[in-house]
Amino acid sequence: MKRYILKRLLYSLLTLWLTSMLIFAIARILPGDPVQGVVMASHMGAVDNNVIEGIRAQFGLNQPLTVQYLIWVKNFISGDWGVSIASGEKVFDMFMKRLPITFELFVCSVLWSMLIGFPCGIISAVKHGDFIDRLLSAGAVLGLSLPVFWEGIILIYLFSVMLHILPPSGFVPFSDSIKGNLLSIAMPTFIMGTQGAGLIARYVRSSLLEVLGQDFIRTAYAKGYSEIEVLLRHALKPALLPVATVAGLTWGYVTAGSFIVEYMFAIPGLGRMGVNAIFSNDFPVIQATLIIVAINILAVNLLVDLQYGYLDPRIRVQS
Repeated sequence: MKRYILKRLLYSLLTLWLTSMLIFAIARILPGDPVQGVVMASHMGAVDNNVIEGIRAQFGLNQPLTVQYLIWVKNFISGDWGVSIASGEKVFDMFMKRLPITFELFVCSVLWSMLIGFPCGIISAVKHGDFIDRLLSAGAVLGLSLPVFWEGIILIYLFSVMLHILPPSGFVPFSDSIKGNLLSIAMPTFIMGTQGAGLIARYVRSSLLEVLGQDFIRTAYAKGYSEIEVLLRHALKPALLPVATVAGLTWGYVTAGSFIVEYMFAIPGLGRMGVNAIFSNDFPVIQATLIIVAINILAVNLLVDLQYGYLDPRIRVQS
């Protein structure tokens, strides 16, 4: 098991290193000069090039790209994530201020995915071939296929404009109002969890159908167990083993959806901060946001791999 853990950890660190180089390159090739744009906007006229070059030197942009990359990695590891070019605020402080909001959205979105995906997948497998199975399967495919922004527009029109049940945008902190907080995150988290729910439902259905066709299930029926007993005591646990790998994919869907959903619903989280940074070409914020997203997804996938290796010894032997 130790060898398996070490191998997976090394793979994750290698992936993170390659991802960091890609993020650094993307932030540098974005069109436009963020320093010149901010200086021009603040001075409302022509600006001496010496001022611009002085600011570029302040942010280390006058050094070779290799040196800039090494300094960024060193500072990031030490907790110095740089300063926002657009606002002048420390990126780490910006991140910590918005982290609780995005974390709440993530947790609630994953709960939506599990509360919808698991029951739908189980019912679809039990009712295999029936109208309910076809209906739930179509719903799962639809959940996977719907664009996040399109689903958001439809739900805003339905629940905010027509029914006046949920607020169309904004965020209410949990400390200010519990009811207001739950109402403000209901639609955003549901939208972020839709794709994960569809993915879980498809995997649960497929895995459970495979298990229900095994010999030990027929033996359980022959012993006189009811359908519910066979499902809960014999079929569900082995069927959920492959579904463990879906958790990482579900978290990835939620992470990707947070950028669009937070911007659409005017939620002041990390996703909206990242989108605003892209629009203003604020590369210190872009780099920090993307590398945190990468670490987040890699950490979840690593935990899933370790859990899968623990549950299935064949994985550890093959590695």
